[in-house]
Amino acid sequence: MRPMVWVMVFGVMSGVVPAVHAASWERMTVGADETAFVALAAHPADPARLFAASERALYESLDGGAAWETRFLFPAGATPRYVAVSASEAPAVLVATDQGLYGSFDGGESWSRVFQDTGPGGSECTVVLFHPSWQDAVLLGTHRGLYISSDAGRSWAAVRIPEAARDILHAAIDPEQPERIYLVTTAGLFTGSLTQGDWQQRVSVIDAEEPEVDEPGRLETLEADEENGSLHRLSAVAVDPQQPGTVYAGGSRGLLVSQDHGVTWQPLAGSLPSREISHVILQRHSPLAIYAATDRGVASYQPERDQWTLLVEGLATTRILGLSATPGALWAATDQGLYRYATGPEPFPEPEPPSPRELLSNFGHEPSIGQVREAAIRYAEVYPEKILRWRRQAALRALLPQVDVGWDHDRSRDAHYDEGSFPNFQVIETEDRNAGFDFSITWELSDLIWSTNQTSIDVRSKLMVELRDDIVDQVIRSYFERRRMQVALLTDPPADPQKLMEKELRVQELTAVLDGLTGGYFSKQTTIH
Repeated sequence: MRPMVWVMVFGVMSGVVPAVHAASWERMTVGADETAFVALAAHPADPARLFAASERALYESLDGGAAWETRFLFPAGATPRYVAVSASEAPAVLVATDQGLYGSFDGGESWSRVFQDTGPGGSECTVVLFHPSWQDAVLLGTHRGLYISSDAGRSWAAVRIPEAARDILHAAIDPEQPERIYLVTTAGLFTGSLTQGDWQQRVSVIDAEEPEVDEPGRLETLEADEENGSLHRLSAVAVDPQQPGTVYAGGSRGLLVSQDHGVTWQPLAGSLPSREISHVILQRHSPLAIYAATDRGVASYQPERDQWTLLVEGLATTRILGLSATPGALWAATDQGLYRYATGPEPFPEPEPPSPRELLSNFGHEPSIGQVREAAIRYAEVYPEKILRWRRQAALRALLPQVDVGWDHDRSRDAHYDEGSFPNFQVIETEDRNAGFDFSITWELSDLIWSTNQTSIDVRSKLMVELRDDIVDQVIRSYFERRRMQVALLTDPPADPQKLMEKELRVQELTAVLDGLTGGYFSKQTTIH
């Protein structure tokens, strides 16, 4: 079972004011002659296992950054842009470069180019993301479009997106709706569904080509920078994991926030002297932290003080090429090396207990009761549409005729003697053959008004409704008993190991019950990589 964590929402972000944090940046020793690093990613299930990409090679650390080993030397002319790691024990590691996507499916031992587009700019990969909810699903953004893989990156298929959204710079996945993603492009910010499409432009960049997409309720068009006349640019997007409707977008106008899935936007409160933001990330610890890389270094926002704070102590450069986070640490890939910044939990003198909404937000990655109920109904095939289809088919049956075809055949043979004067006589034989064929068509047009099959359908409908009610009742009881057990383990875990194990096993038992009622749907949707 996935361990639960008591998370309190607080909110911290990036900024540009004198540093007040006691911690400082520590430069990591990676490689003999390495200086410029561009990206870093951690193993989702083992944060101490890190992969860092310099301009010429990919390195791996198994001890949280203390020691590093070379895993892959990039081909000549290939510049890395982004690194992604799957959650498996021997993880798939993908590196997006300007010459295609390189991948390893054995933990970094062997490598090959797994994606390359021969069209102009097609091989310039900008971002690659393992989907947090769909097993082995990967998203790849390039300067020519969006691609998806269902086998951890071995093969790829193009995703249909608007023409104006194809020059992709960054992407983020909505944790509440796993099929919905946000794309930062040279034309602005787009959102859409991987399964249904329905693409909409949420933020447009001035003078960008007008996209052929449905307009949302309110589309915010950001104006040119009034101070220097430069066009607005977006570079990064991040979604709050505890409040999925809250989206952050960073660019040349600073940090913008939307609390309605990107429909309306406003600048984040507080004074931000530097408006250039290249990266935005969210780190889940107490409190929840959002960091941003600016042209003056890495910064964080403190909502209780309504101020921005630069985290520059020990950082020898302000050119941040990549930003990442692991539990307790912030990582910056810069043109002067790889840096680590300790971000342990902030002290709370008198912590208030989380609200019910904050507690239940820990289970936002799990399907809702409505989704589980519908999955159980589909799996048992007791959905109301089935009865409606039967009735429609019974009525249409009257339009089909009853066809009878008959065929008969007989054969007879007759022989007699025609006697004359002895010994003269003759035998006369005759043979008759008869064949018949009949064909008839009959319509029961009265069935258009009432069919005797309707009585049988009524009986089956009653039985199906009773069965559906039983299934729904069992799903609801199992779902909420499991949720109450999860909340109890989260807020008041038993001190006795035996009782703790019994409660954990009960949660697993109820998970198995829901899996049995939904055909395995529940576990597939609750798995996070």
